Amino acid sequence: LAVELCKVSLWLEAHNPGEPLTFLDHHIKCGDAIVGLAHKEELENGIGDEACKRMPDDDKDIRAELAKRNKEERKHAETREVYYEHAKYTSIAKSVIHVSKLFEDFNNLPETSVKEIEQKRSVYQQMTSEHDLWRLKNLADIQAAQFFIPKNEANAKKIITDAEYRDFLGGRKPMQGPKVGKAMGVAQEKRFFHWFLEFPEVFTPSPAGEGRGEGKGGFDCILGNPPFLGGKRISGQLGDNLNNFIKIYYAPSVGVVDLVAYFFRRAYQLIKQGGFQALISTNTIAQGGTRSASLEPINEKFGGSIIFAIRSLKWPGLAAVEVALVGIFKGTWAGKYYLNSKAVHRINPYLDNMKYFGEPYRLFQNENKSFIGSVVNGMGFILEENEVKRIIENDKSYSAIIHPYLSGHDLNNSVNQQAKRKIINFRDWEKEYCHEKYPLCFDIVKRLVKPHRDTLKRKIYRELWWQYAEKCLNLYCAIKRSKRTLVIARVSKYVAPVFVSTTQVFMDKVIVFPFESAYYFTIIGSSIYEHWAWKNSSTLGSSTINHAPSECFQSFPFPPNDNKVIINVFEEIGEKYHEFRRKLMLKMKLGLTKTYNQFHHPDLREFSNDDVETIPTLKSKEFQKQYGKETVNLWKHLNKTEGVCAFNEAVQDIFKLRKLHKHMDETVLKAYGWEDIDLAHDFYKVDYLPENDRVRYTISPDARKEVLKRLLKLNHEIHEQEVKSGLHTKGKTKKKQEADTTEQMKLF
Repeated sequence: LAVELCKVSLWLEAHNPGEPLTFLDHHIKCGDAIVGLAHKEELENGIGDEACKRMPDDDKDIRAELAKRNKEERKHAETREVYYEHAKYTSIAKSVIHVSKLFEDFNNLPETSVKEIEQKRSVYQQMTSEHDLWRLKNLADIQAAQFFIPKNEANAKKIITDAEYRDFLGGRKPMQGPKVGKAMGVAQEKRFFHWFLEFPEVFTPSPAGEGRGEGKGGFDCILGNPPFLGGKRISGQLGDNLNNFIKIYYAPSVGVVDLVAYFFRRAYQLIKQGGFQALISTNTIAQGGTRSASLEPINEKFGGSIIFAIRSLKWPGLAAVEVALVGIFKGTWAGKYYLNSKAVHRINPYLDNMKYFGEPYRLFQNENKSFIGSVVNGMGFILEENEVKRIIENDKSYSAIIHPYLSGHDLNNSVNQQAKRKIINFRDWEKEYCHEKYPLCFDIVKRLVKPHRDTLKRKIYRELWWQYAEKCLNLYCAIKRSKRTLVIARVSKYVAPVFVSTTQVFMDKVIVFPFESAYYFTIIGSSIYEHWAWKNSSTLGSSTINHAPSECFQSFPFPPNDNKVIINVFEEIGEKYHEFRRKLMLKMKLGLTKTYNQFHHPDLREFSNDDVETIPTLKSKEFQKQYGKETVNLWKHLNKTEGVCAFNEAVQDIFKLRKLHKHMDETVLKAYGWEDIDLAHDFYKVDYLPENDRVRYTISPDARKEVLKRLLKLNHEIHEQEVKSGLHTKGKTKKKQEADTTEQMKLF
């Protein structure tokens, strides 16, 4: 339908009166833009071992046998260079050139009359079924299809492995039979799109162009608005097989990667050297795993230049989404760069103009020090308060499995950061034990959770329905002997750590750091860590950080902590700050988010007697215009809430909290030995936040850039030392992690 509408639009815009409607079928096509082959050279890649990676619909033994066979066959295959020469002799390259010549001749056919248009249509239909084109398409389809065919009993004899594929490629075996038929069927269903075959005249440079550095050919320019889809939703909406294909084909792809990243990579593959791409994206394109899978390799590995960017822009349509606009040149750019409509000297993969020193590494020293809470997957585990009361009154032993259930919302909005709900927790216990020991709760879970779990695709979730989907035992083992632990909300407007009790279940929207010491609170609560977290995490919307411990905490280079004096100072400062903030929230009866809204409000001030007399006479809009929205919010809240402090007292304490925060930042900076940096605390517009809410009480932009640069340099230095010490060798790392896990399980 989109193709037909596109044709109509072009005819309406470009039709010449008195002439027939032009033939457009060879210009406008429909298919999966990111699944398929881009260039003819990829035919020589054969069947990758990744095509045999275990998927949910696979039979374990059949898949293992196919994977083993494919791996052995690839070991004995010739090198790619030899195969490329071999392919020339077996007519692959000649076939591509022949197809390109067919399209070139076709494009030169006249279309000035209805008869010529019909003749052109007939030639096109004949051309698309031409033998060379058919053979090349089948080879490309076979290669991609092996990622999408389940390795089970029904398909065991329909899988093509590397040796057989190379027989097809070399012309030593005819492409026919059920295996080829299966691949063709999958290709048609999934709409594989092989760009070098769909537009051969674009990807096969003419002899005259080969000496001009055009290489594999490609488009001069690609403009687009690709689809956005969060990385965790790709498998659910598009399938595990597609997710596996794109992660392998567009490697590196680590962590949570938005679907739009793969369109950036594909577009870059398709433009010629010296070509341009300009795409609309979610603003996560410069964040976390999405950046690492798209802009970072394009810029650093493949030599592209980001020449234009608007980092965050409210979508002008109805959708409430922030987008980014990114323009890329394939090659080294000698012209001007424009970032957020201002000329700059460079644009890096973070879409800022700082000098780029590469991505941060995950540090071994931070392993097993941050955890995401439990993924429950079943609302039936959660109990109403009256039900909890009834169960406990009936049998007090049930208190061993009914715990507070702390969410990110509780952390940000509760005055005392306490859980509002209770939850059943059977840990990793056996079903029979749970049923016999706690029948009341077991029956609740069986009635309310099991029906939902029975519908899930993942086998372990269905079979262990009375347990949480992701129990996170390492987390609870790590905090078992502690009375309190440090946590932050994963999704939050501010990075605000807080100590909470360990005797509860943590939701997956909570990040847990197994620390009792306020030493770590001082660092994680500082502006130093906060800006690192914002830079290396993604966002939800534009003003909410989606804190990713694997991207920001595990890579964060902590200051040397072998100085007991510094440790004691940090503990004292952190404890003082945490306790003062705790008491302030209680006497204002405000949660973390609303407290920090006041903390970052530049117009907050004490009210004079004249103000107090004037305010009642003002209309709401006048009040807000004169004193600021957050001032109005605080005034109204304190006036209508019982048992809170006076307005001016709250303001004075917020001012004091700012001073404590400033002192905390300066102390952390001193521990790094970077006292030459003037943090210059004040209210600044933070450029990575949305235009209507970017003022923060924080360190200056210049200080932020310098701190981030030095943190990255320190991260690289620590990583280098860890590598030299053998801490990142796969075997040793795994062995050490297994030993840590075993020790924790003993405690549990």
